[in-house]
Amino acid sequence: MKFPIRTKLILAICLPLLPVYLVVLGVDYRAGRERSIAHMKRHLTEATARLAGEIDKELAVASQTVLNAAALMTQFPLDEEVQLEALLHSNVRDTPSVFGAAIAFEPRAFQPQHDNFARYVYRSAADTTLTSTGIDYDYARWDWYLLPKLLDQPAWTDPYFDEGAGNILMCTYAAPFYRDETFRGVMTADISLDHLREKLRTADARGGYRLIVSRTGAFVSHPNASYIMGESIFSLGEWNESQELIALGHEMIAGRSGVRRLPDVETGHPVWIVFVPIPSVGWSVAAVIPEAEIMADVYAQLNLRAALLVAGLAAIVTLVMLVAAWITRPITRLAAAAQELARGNLEVQLPQMTSRDEIGEFAATFNTMVHDLKDTIDQRLHETAVRESLERELLVARQIQTSLTPMIRPPFPDRPEFTLDACTEPAKIMAGDFFDFWFVDRDVLAFVVADVSGKGVPAAMFMAVARTILRSFSSSDHSPAEVLMIADRIMAGENEEQMFVTVFHAHYHVGTGELTFANGGHNPPYIVRRDGSVTSLGSSTGPMVGVWGDAQIENRQISLAPGDSLVAFTDGVTEAQNAKGELFGEQRLERLLHAFHGEAVEEIRRRIHDEVNRYRESTDQDDVTLLVLRRTDSNS
Repeated sequence: MKFPIRTKLILAICLPLLPVYLVVLGVDYRAGRERSIAHMKRHLTEATARLAGEIDKELAVASQTVLNAAALMTQFPLDEEVQLEALLHSNVRDTPSVFGAAIAFEPRAFQPQHDNFARYVYRSAADTTLTSTGIDYDYARWDWYLLPKLLDQPAWTDPYFDEGAGNILMCTYAAPFYRDETFRGVMTADISLDHLREKLRTADARGGYRLIVSRTGAFVSHPNASYIMGESIFSLGEWNESQELIALGHEMIAGRSGVRRLPDVETGHPVWIVFVPIPSVGWSVAAVIPEAEIMADVYAQLNLRAALLVAGLAAIVTLVMLVAAWITRPITRLAAAAQELARGNLEVQLPQMTSRDEIGEFAATFNTMVHDLKDTIDQRLHETAVRESLERELLVARQIQTSLTPMIRPPFPDRPEFTLDACTEPAKIMAGDFFDFWFVDRDVLAFVVADVSGKGVPAAMFMAVARTILRSFSSSDHSPAEVLMIADRIMAGENEEQMFVTVFHAHYHVGTGELTFANGGHNPPYIVRRDGSVTSLGSSTGPMVGVWGDAQIENRQISLAPGDSLVAFTDGVTEAQNAKGELFGEQRLERLLHAFHGEAVEEIRRRIHDEVNRYRESTDQDDVTLLVLRRTDSNS
């Protein structure tokens, strides 16, 4: 951002005051925040603990009522339906926190002629009368019956909606009872969640809200009614990707107390959560209050303090502006001249300054800088023109070199006896590696994979010479070894730079699968058999080409069966290095060839090339060339 000198002077004087103001505000904020949060923790923890105690007392009374009734049914079984209803009426009538009570028997445990027998007594909507009814559904599958039966101990259920009788959300405490040490049924007490929600709503939460979670983390009570029976504290944590909320849920179901700060799942704003266990049921009650509510008084005090500081700062700025206007007049003239220079006017000159201060010295230095800048720009323009010309020439040379290698894919589409694919990736603009293939007669395919010593333009020029010689003398009358020896004599004659090329040259009879080859110091290719076995063609049959002039190179022969492949490559593949300086190596290449042997030649070439590029991380790498030839299955 561009600032006038006047503004900079104002900032230079006023900015040192800002840290002082900010420190004062920061100290006030921190102290006020700590006081407010400490007060909130103390007050809300005490209030939540009292609320948890009240709920625990109500639930403990309800659960004790159930336990007493279950013990009665175990010690002194009631065999009359009238007696059972009287017991249930007593449990509901004498326990205000209980909405309804039930007794449910195992099949034929109460009366042999009844498969299932159960009675239920609950409060009416007006809470003035009690209603008695039977349970006409298969209660044996419900949690309030299954849990105490399977656990062989009393248990609280998660929230559920009771249809048919109370038609309310409730939780049930159920205890088993026995006869002759045999499970006979369960005795229950239902707690209305509406009753709990009303108790939580009337509790002091200072602008927040209260909630209850069960021993499994399910919401027993929550201001958002859709969460009850629909969500748990863990599902909310997973849905909102909140590990803090999940960790809070684990602490709550473990029966711990504490205070946590975390983002609200709906608004994302920070909230404080105070949680206290309800021991009798293993639930936990929590108070949730937004941090903004806690900090409201602190922010009000900060706003007042900030307004006073801003008023003082405004007075200082006004005074500084008057002084700055007097100082910056000569600097304005300097700025105008600098803008002309920025527009490209290299003839601009600053007026003669009579002052002997820093501004006068700056004017003289500026005039000298303009003169030197003109000379520098002229020199840079000349250097840029030369560099761009060289880059254009290199680009043309790269295009020419690329045109020397076969570009059609797939090559020889009219020859079904074999498939072939190859590529070269240069380390620099131009490559020293190259490949080539052509038919010396109708049934013999000649191909070459070679690597010139060095990189860049010299290697590319030597590569062009080598390719031309190999192409010129390759024929059905000259074997691969003879072609390499001819190339060695010609290239060594005028090779003052002692460059050389390693060459793998082969004649492949497409009808019989016979391969005659000569290897002048090059990496030995691999034969990948149809069954996936990988073998090397062995060591070179002669030295590198272009140095000796009288090199002796031999031919060798091998036969490719239908489905067999030959993979030739340059050392840029096996000598590729990762960041640790470790080589790609022959063993890794052999494993890849075995893994990819069933793929098409284009896919084998591409996947090996991709693996090499992924492996190498150093920028100083060699050219990479790959050629894959496969004899086509005679049955295809």
